[in-house]
Amino acid sequence: MKRKGAKTSVEKALDLIEALKERDNLGVTELSGILGLNKNNVFRILATLEVKGVIEQDKETGHYRLGMKLLSLEYAYVKSLHFLKKAKPFIRNLRNATKESVYLSVLHENSVVYIYSEETKRPVLVNSRIGKRFPASVTASGKALLKGKKEKGFFVEEDVENAEPEVVEVATVIRDESDNPVASLSILMPVERYKKGDTEFLKKSLVKAGKSVTEILKS
Repeated sequence: MKRKGAKTSVEKALDLIEALKERDNLGVTELSGILGLNKNNVFRILATLEVKGVIEQDKETGHYRLGMKLLSLEYAYVKSLHFLKKAKPFIRNLRNATKESVYLSVLHENSVVYIYSEETKRPVLVNSRIGKRFPASVTASGKALLKGKKEKGFFVEEDVENAEPEVVEVATVIRDESDNPVASLSILMPVERYKKGDTEFLKKSLVKAGKSVTEILKS
């Protein structure tokens, strides 16, 4: 019988994957400390994940990193999102109109995960958030999705250097045929460019794009 509060093998494996996602190339000792597991337990999890191609071992250092199998799993997940294909043209058009990076993200438990983007062609851009997870409460995307569950319509949430220093994000929601917020559409840019730019144009363009994608999903 599983003790109350004890983690299953699957939960331990997922924790290990998250650790390698945050810090690539970790050894068994480091993973043991991060996960709070003994080395033998860590070895068993690593062996299983390595066989499945989820992680790989660097033969020179003996350290571990995420494996190629995760890329195919990520691609399969993104491909399964029915709204993504319909949203892509609008995301691209929004990027072209604003000349800033545009992201699509989804809510997962208490976090927001960035799954698709059209990057700005300007020479100065913020670090990519693709595949990254942030607490929903600290990002504009996360706040928009949380607010969208409680309120109807379209609005803009703003994050100025809260999730990341020198980065601004403005976000709105995309709704499905039942009017539920299924994703967030956001614009990310360096804070200096936001301060000097036409912020109202950015926000109006963002909301217009969010409404357009929603209309397509509802049609």
